[in-house]
Amino acid sequence: MRRTRQKNTDREQAEQKREAVKSVLISAGFRVGAAALLFCTRSRTPWPGLHQVLLWLAVLGLVTIPFSLVVLRQRLREIEKGELNEARKY
Repeated sequence: MRRTRQKNTDREQAEQKREAVKSVLISAGFRVGAAALLFCTRSRTPWPGLHQVLLWLAVLGLVTIPFSLVVLRQRLREIEKGELNEARKY
């Protein structure tokens, strides 16, 4: 019985890891897409004052991606340690 529980836990952890990675990749994709849209809009806007604002918005959107990767790494460590499974007991 213990082996069955261990296999289920391993499968659950693998699924949780896949979901965590997938969510970060989707989020990063949206951020890159939004930055690309802002860069395109920046090049076509007739107002020069708006150029700087759109540039900063695009850069700020891209700067958050490395932080997402750090959080993902922490999340994968939590999953590996089984902290979520331990918390479900209570």
